[in-house]
Amino acid sequence: MATLRDAVIETMLLDEEQFRRRLPDLVETHQLRSVDPEPADESPAAILQDLDGFEPDSVTAFERDLIARMVRLGTVPVGLTLTGPAYQDNPVRYATQTFQEMTGYSLAALRGENLRLLQGPATDSDAIATLQEGIDIWEQRTVELWNYRADGTRFRNRVTIVPLTGPDGSITNWLGVQKAIDTTDD
Repeated sequence: MATLRDAVIETMLLDEEQFRRRLPDLVETHQLRSVDPEPADESPAAILQDLDGFEPDSVTAFERDLIARMVRLGTVPVGLTLTGPAYQDNPVRYATQTFQEMTGYSLAALRGENLRLLQGPATDSDAIATLQEGIDIWEQRTVELWNYRADGTRFRNRVTIVPLTGPDGSITNWLGVQKAIDTTDD
């Protein structure tokens, strides 16, 4: 799954025009049958208006562009989250359908929350420290840890965080890529 994770990250970091050109290759290479490789020519704001209960004006223009891409990738077999602004405890701005299904949290329950809400008694403090170090020094990190769904069941999660550079060149947000790697509770 690392190959898909890396390809999704690489695709998400492209500008809109490059994203549109790269998307069909991503879909074909990884056999992502649930993803439309030729998305409609809708503006990011129009895509967000179609999301139930989501206010496009509640995010920046930069975030709208990222979220529109995430909507298009919403059913890939890895969860995607956008958090930020980085200086405000990284609240969730958007989470894909796959992430919502993996965790049992709706977008409404996630928005404005920090993803530490997934932590619980068995969450490894060393993994959390590794993620925090990445945030502190603005670098990508990947860890595996126990997280907890909305119903309290735990699952093994491979989490990658990627800093996102905004239009002014500063890191404004974080892209999270999550994959449940073990759904048994042993």
